[in-house]
Amino acid sequence: MTLWPALTVAVLAATACPSHAAKPTAPVNVTGGSIVGSQADSLKVFQGIPFAAPPVGDLRWRLPQPVPAWKGIKETRSFAPACAQTAAWIPEPKSEDCLYLNVWAPEQARQLPVIVWIHGGGYYGGSASQGIYDASNLARRGAVVVTVNYRLGILGFFAHPELTGESPQRAAGSQAIHDHLAALRWVKTNIGKFGGDPARVTIVGESAGGASIIALTTSPLAKGLFHRAISQSGSWALPFNASEHPAYDRQKAEDKGLSTAKSLGANSLAELRKLSVAELHKANWWPQTVVDGYLLKDDMDTIYRQRRQNDVPLMVGWNAEEGKDLAGEILGTHDFKASNHRELVAKLLGHAPSDALLAAYPGASDAQAKASMHQLTNDWWAWRAAYWAQLQARYGKTKPYVYFYAHAPAEPASQCNYGCGIGHGVEIQYVFDNLHMDKRAWTPADRQMANRLADTWVNFARTGSPNGKGLPAWPAYDGANASILRIGDAPGHALPDLSLFPLPPR
Repeated sequence: MTLWPALTVAVLAATACPSHAAKPTAPVNVTGGSIVGSQADSLKVFQGIPFAAPPVGDLRWRLPQPVPAWKGIKETRSFAPACAQTAAWIPEPKSEDCLYLNVWAPEQARQLPVIVWIHGGGYYGGSASQGIYDASNLARRGAVVVTVNYRLGILGFFAHPELTGESPQRAAGSQAIHDHLAALRWVKTNIGKFGGDPARVTIVGESAGGASIIALTTSPLAKGLFHRAISQSGSWALPFNASEHPAYDRQKAEDKGLSTAKSLGANSLAELRKLSVAELHKANWWPQTVVDGYLLKDDMDTIYRQRRQNDVPLMVGWNAEEGKDLAGEILGTHDFKASNHRELVAKLLGHAPSDALLAAYPGASDAQAKASMHQLTNDWWAWRAAYWAQLQARYGKTKPYVYFYAHAPAEPASQCNYGCGIGHGVEIQYVFDNLHMDKRAWTPADRQMANRLADTWVNFARTGSPNGKGLPAWPAYDGANASILRIGDAPGHALPDLSLFPLPPR
């Protein structure tokens, strides 16, 4: 395993936030009409740009429709509402009318690489306007950055036979991924107006956003809309094999839609469209992509083996301690005991575990079972990321890069319940170089890590490689642990034995 060298103790000043005394930009003509944003500190910021028609009324659950034209100049100087969702951790306002994006660009931008950020949140929560996604410090490194809202939960992933019937392509579900595509088409058409290069677009996402990267790299509809891809802790958007997760099947998704409609007292799609968002959110709906024959034509493993993926440079990785956050979410329980250990291991893997795997992740006592499930979830997550990269290495022409993030951040001032330590999503504030938004006693090592990660992500967007002047050497992934880059030097975290995880059945 290649090691990202231990950080030095040089003090790096935090990058300043944009000034609140921002002035309007000059008007910019985009799809739909003319807009003005805010300009301060040699940075232009445009917030709440519509990239599709509001998906409300008869447009609920339809594919994103063209932006309606407006007259005059639209002010895009404040964020649009977050998409309607069940996540309580996203504050109001939230709305079904939410298909808007945001742009950060240096004042004198010319043909700069473009980064399109897709937020996480389990496909049921999150927003492009979350403070941690402020892209000022990435843009100042020489990139145009776009953050995107997309439909969530039952509004973003609903399938139903009537939806399939009204679709010219005979496909339904995965509306959220179509929102990503609409945003990318907007970027291709308009980003040059902001100084971005439409021929150098990098899609980046974390967690559910990282899972969306899989959907986009395997969808024929995304061909030519992006040129590099980064997935941070997101490797579950598609089954590796069609038999691995039958719920991804369109027919089963439609059956689920029918039963959901019945539970809501709706006998037709028209009745469903008359329900309020609050009424829809009463349904027990778990969002996931659907292999519908149009957006997604097959399982991930088949697409790569037949070389039908969108073949772009790929960066994928995971964090050292996110298993403790994800185990309960993936398995639907935090009740990890010796008595149910084998059963939960089999549920996670999708098949009966080998004796060697159970020996590596034992559950003789309740405490041991809990610790093993946290570690196993982390390592299973790692295996899926590494296997994805291995598919690209074997069946693609462009290079994949794999990282293992093992930098322990400064402790928060108050109690932490999720994403603690090197947990799920902890790397985001480093990638965006936004440590100043979290009032911890950040160390010089933390600040240098943020500087390096932001530089590396922008360099990858610029060149298709994470290697660059002043950055650690990062080999392309070849299937061996030695080609995985360890980022950070927190002790007690080793790479898993990936040979314990069998390849998907053929």
